[in-house]
Amino acid sequence: MNSYFDQQWDQQLAGHPQALAAFTSLSPAAQERIVGYVQSCDDTWEASRRIRQMLNRLEAGEEAPPEE
Repeated sequence: MNSYFDQQWDQQLAGHPQALAAFTSLSPAAQERIVGYVQSCDDTWEASRRIRQMLNRLEAGEEAPPEE
């Protein structure tokens, strides 16, 4: 796992209690799909966009990354 993306994900998730609660309630497999989606890009701008997108989706009650 890429430590930069892990750090960004952890920091952003910690700042969104509703998204954090939703994420921690997911199965390990669902959590891995989300983390994999966030980490599957090569640049920091895209990673930041994906993190924001996933936080919004989690807060809206959606449990999976968007289909690409």
